Amino acid sequence: MTDRIQSVAVLGGSRFIGHAVVEALLARGCQVTTVNRGITPVHYSRPVARFVANRREPERYAGVLAGITVDAVVDVTAYHPGETRLALEAFRGRLRRFVHISTLSVYGWPLDCPVGEDAPLETNPLNAYGFEKAACERLIFAEHPARLPWTVLRLPAVFGPRDPSSREAYLFRQILREKDIIVPARPYYCQNLFVADAARAVCSLMESDRAVGRVYNAGGTPFTLEAYVDLLAGLAGKPPRMMRAPARVLEQGGADLQKIPYFFEGDLVLETRRIQDEIGFAPAWSTEKALAVTLAGFSGQEPPPWWGLPWDKTDLDFQEAIRSVDEGISP
Repeated sequence: MTDRIQSVAVLGGSRFIGHAVVEALLARGCQVTTVNRGITPVHYSRPVARFVANRREPERYAGVLAGITVDAVVDVTAYHPGETRLALEAFRGRLRRFVHISTLSVYGWPLDCPVGEDAPLETNPLNAYGFEKAACERLIFAEHPARLPWTVLRLPAVFGPRDPSSREAYLFRQILREKDIIVPARPYYCQNLFVADAARAVCSLMESDRAVGRVYNAGGTPFTLEAYVDLLAGLAGKPPRMMRAPARVLEQGGADLQKIPYFFEGDLVLETRRIQDEIGFAPAWSTEKALAVTLAGFSGQEPPPWWGLPWDKTDLDFQEAIRSVDEGISP
């Protein structure tokens, strides 16, 4: 265990994962500084120093980072290699720890699940998000840990309160309104992680000397979409309506598969033994409790508009077209 980290800058920190990281650091007694655009109204449980700067204005952003002196940095909002390069240059040689939050999207598809940290990274620019995040990682890997003690944390879908694109809120609304939820033609396993556990993982890595120069996956218990919907239905107190459909049928109807929560034609699961064995991290929240807390946080709010299908749910012709592929699995 390293000597206690006392001061941390979080690049981001105002919305979802970053906010949870800030709160986890505050709970550990850290002095926290955030750097973000200053757009999102935010409240923390304890005082936090906040610098307003936009990564799309690199010269000003670099100047702000140059004026910050901390023990560690957690970068939540680097999505392009230029953003990572700027952070590395600003903090090289003056940190005890640099934690970069990444994603399972950096792994090239299709995945050989459970996918381990040494699997090949995305090289297809058509997967823009994964390709760009992989490019961020490659810059970090080129840094000698003696000059910048880095750690990379790869996460699956993260859920919880404050999620601006909550899959769970959308699925829960579908259940309450007795609307169909589309599931794959056959069950596949996927994975997510409650936001409080994601923040715990960040803190655990930041506090461990063994994590320097290493990459770690973190994730919760794998599940099928069908089983996940059943859990949500139990919280809703209503039976779910699920309908099987292959991707090709959905795409023929104009659906964007990326806007169907947890819909994958293939397993999407991370191997998490490394972070368990080397760091001792495992999720602390049960899925049921985490879902209950998540949904309570969205009480009285409409789910984000991101998720959904382009056609009217009363389009019986299309509904019947899907049903003809499979009779469905409504209980």
